[in-house]
Amino acid sequence: MRVLSRSRSARGAIALAVAALFAAVSCSDGGGAKTAPDALSTASLQAALLTAGELPQGWELVGGGKAVTADEVVRADRSACQPVMDMVSGRSAEIAPTGQVDAGLLGPGEAEGASHLGINQYKEGEAAALLEAVRAALPGCASFGVVEGGGSANVVAIAPGQGPELGDAAVFFEVATVDASGGMMRIPHAIVRTGSALVITSTLNLPDSATVPIPEELLRAQVDKLAGMQRQARQA
Repeated sequence: MRVLSRSRSARGAIALAVAALFAAVSCSDGGGAKTAPDALSTASLQAALLTAGELPQGWELVGGGKAVTADEVVRADRSACQPVMDMVSGRSAEIAPTGQVDAGLLGPGEAEGASHLGINQYKEGEAAALLEAVRAALPGCASFGVVEGGGSANVVAIAPGQGPELGDAAVFFEVATVDASGGMMRIPHAIVRTGSALVITSTLNLPDSATVPIPEELLRAQVDKLAGMQRQARQA
């Protein structure tokens, strides 16, 4: 599960527990699609991520994550809900990105947190297909299980959300689950497509801890910066 924990206190252990809760299984990668005309290399994707100086006031970068591999993709106990968990994982169980970059974020006044900002590059048509699959899955996936390493399933609740009109298309939803201590954890996600890439963000709301949601200003800045670099790639 692509949730980044950059905690400055012992509460960070909870974020790690959630990552362990969503155990992963091996999945195969798709192929056959053509490289998109706006495709960016991994180096260009890294350059497309917002820098510390481009973040809204009070926000800071707290380190990078790592690319999610096929064996780290979370498995839903119902195949119809797998597209949702693909985005929670940070990549599809079937369609591999050609490049992935991401970073952790802390909001104003936060001493701990696990906000994630990432970009996934795909071959032509794949980003649109993945986003549409999530949109189609959400109405029937209000509640389902995620499969842990031992085969047991932990129930999660999914609520569709509302957000700004950004990029070529966008999907917003919240994942809710109970942590090991019995506290409710809510994790809002925003996935925005611009061209052949997806901007994927999430914020882990820790129980009994103030968490600052990723603001529209930050999300819009990331989408706009990525779109600008994609225009340059098309013109090259």
